[in-house]
Formats: sequence, structure tokens, C-alpha cells
Amino acid sequence: MNGVKDMNRIDRASGPSVFRPVLRVLCLLAALLLVAAAAAGEGANPDWEERLALARAKYNEKTVNVYERGRGKYRKGKINACYYPSDIKPYININVRESLQITDEAEMEAILEQVVKHRYYTEERYGTISFMKAQWIAHNLAHSMATGTEEQQMLVKMLAGEDLAGIVSSAEQLDLSPIGSITDRQMMLYELVEMFFCTKAE
Repeated sequence: MNGVKDMNRIDRASGPSVFRPVLRVLCLLAALLLVAAAAAGEGANPDWEERLALARAKYNEKTVNVYERGRGKYRKGKINACYYPSDIKPYININVRESLQITDEAEMEAILEQVVKHRYYTEERYGTISFMKAQWIAHNLAHSMATGTEEQQMLVKMLAGEDLAGIVSSAEQLDLSPIGSITDRQMMLYELVEMFFCTKAE
């Protein structure tokens, strides 16, 4: 669990969402799939430390470009993470443009280790790396469902009531949200993903 409490948070039960409604539906479906997979026996990977070491060698200050809008810019050939003003003031989101390219949990963690070095980041504001990683995992799986089997696509379209092209477009990039702008429904989802799917270092 991220274990973070913020007395200045919005009323997440009724406040505006940082995702489009369709992404909320997809993420909830993703949570159910993740929990089911965990219950089926997917535990912590025994070679986690080795995987993380390899990921850190691949993704570091030389290959991850962390910047803020108006101070820095996108750099081709790198993983780009941009801190930018959210539509929900006064929050600052973190956009990871190449998020769908990263499917390995250890690589997500290595990239987030660079993201949290930025001056805007505090654990109180954004949660732990593990909590941020849970957002990433849920987002990628939601996109996967929208572009998956015919059955998955039909289910997504039925629940969302939106064209699949629009759904996929909405989920192409990851936005990591400050805890204060996350709704109760999203918080429950991310905590479930973190509990059942994120590897914890010993």
C-alpha cells in the first residue's frame, strides 16, 4: 500500500476524474484480471533483483529524460517523462509518453526511479514508486484489452459506449496523477494492483 494521506485531497467519491470515463471502466476490468491472475498463483519473481539490475543498466539518467513543461523538452530516442499542469488545479501530472513500450515491471521501476528525482516529486504528493508502478500496470493492461481479442474489444465497446479507436487513442500515453486528484474508485484499483501484482523488494 502507498500509505499516504493528504488532508487537502478533493472529495474523490464525487470529484472529477483524471481519466476519461471509459478508462475508469477499463481500469476496473484490468484490476479484476490482475487479482484473478494473482489468485491463480502468480507470485513474486525469484530473480527480481537480477531483473532490476539489468533494467537500471538500461534505463538511467542517460536514457530517461525527465523534464517539466516550459523547462526542458522531448528528446527522441529516450523515455520521456514530463511534469505538466493537470486540468484539476493545482495538481501536476506526470506524462510518460512511451509507457506502452515498457511492459516489464522491473523496467517500469527503473524509469520511475529517475522520475522521482525531479524537484516536484514527494512521496506525500505522488505516493511510493510501487504505487506509481501500479498505475502504470493498470493503464497498460487497460490498453491491451482495448486492442486485444475480439471478445475483449466487444466487451470494452459495450461497457464504454465509445468507438474503439477513441478508446485506444485515450490510452496511448500514461498520466501518473497526484494522490490528491485520484478518485476513491481509482485509489481502490491501484491499491489492489499494488497488493497483488507489484513485486516488493526483500
